Amino acid sequence: MSTQDRTPHLPRRKRSGRLTLAMMGASAFGLTACGQPPQEEQITEVDFDEPKSFQSVDECVAENVYTRSACEDSYKASLEAVPRYNTLEECEAENGEGACAAPTEEQSQAATGSTGGSWFMPAMMGYMVGSMMSNTSRGRSFERVYQEPVYRNRQNQGNWNTASNQATQRVSQRNESMRSSVAQNRQAASQRRGFGSRSSARGGWGS
Repeated sequence: MSTQDRTPHLPRRKRSGRLTLAMMGASAFGLTACGQPPQEEQITEVDFDEPKSFQSVDECVAENVYTRSACEDSYKASLEAVPRYNTLEECEAENGEGACAAPTEEQSQAATGSTGGSWFMPAMMGYMVGSMMSNTSRGRSFERVYQEPVYRNRQNQGNWNTASNQATQRVSQRNESMRSSVAQNRQAASQRRGFGSRSSARGGWGS
């Protein structure tokens, strides 16, 4: 079996703004690609590219960084992550007056798999896309994309740059959460290894 399993719709690209994390899993990010490591195969290191913000799938494709398939998959996954509300009043109470709308048929299909139903969401302004390369405990590598929705709320009032900055902050917050989780996992693993060594040593003394 090959030591690498790269997502086919991610082109090679020069990486910038890398963030390297050692971690036990990558569930904190929405990932658009298939080929996840088996659960028993631990993720040991992850490299994140600095994400880019796009206002449409066509803009993502025109950047010539990701394939159309990756841009479309990321857009769909971003729509799935946008908050959804049963009524317009609930949505505006959370995100601000005039910030919400009923989804288009295309958006509803992408977000829920159906054009039916009655629900509301903050107006979708675009989405953010980045790459992630993860190495596993078995020496394999998996490359895929992660995404974050860019949408209107009371803080950004529909300003694209401000909304993009908020999406960047959400990504940064999740990175921080990952770092904390990794540190805790490492400490727990180290303590387990130390306990096992001490137990073996005690067994040796008694023999």
